[in-house]
Amino acid sequence: MRVLIVEDNAFNAFCLTRLFEAVCRVVQVTVVTESLNALHKLEQFQPDLVVIDGDLGAGDSRYCNGPLLADLIWRKYPNKAIVAWTDNQLMRRAFEEVFHVHHKPFRDCTMWSKIMPQHQLYQALVDLSKVFNLGYYWQANSSFHLDRLYA
Repeated sequence: MRVLIVEDNAFNAFCLTRLFEAVCRVVQVTVVTESLNALHKLEQFQPDLVVIDGDLGAGDSRYCNGPLLADLIWRKYPNKAIVAWTDNQLMRRAFEEVFHVHHKPFRDCTMWSKIMPQHQLYQALVDLSKVFNLGYYWQANSSFHLDRLYA
């Protein structure tokens, strides 16, 4: 599974990367800190999943917020699996509006809190594979490890 994390806080990005590594047997995570780099990596890396922080900091000019980045991505890649990753209520509402505009579900599997236990990530990945029709299914391999099975 290829995951692109867009997060300007190195510690948060590190923690989520480690969580993916703990839950998924095979995962390749790329981390970027700003939107323009995220758009470039999206082309280059072609991730299965994009996890976007709400506030990407002031150094990213006009593309410094996660909801706007999600909107830009879905305009070009309407079927891309995107997760909003924020605890900020204003950002959650902004993400919710973008998800609504693009007719995407906004629920537990697409809206993650910054603090997330392994079992919650596991369930979110199972649900995301159904919501975004990722073309593969998840199977529990051990307590939380997931394997990708091609249809």
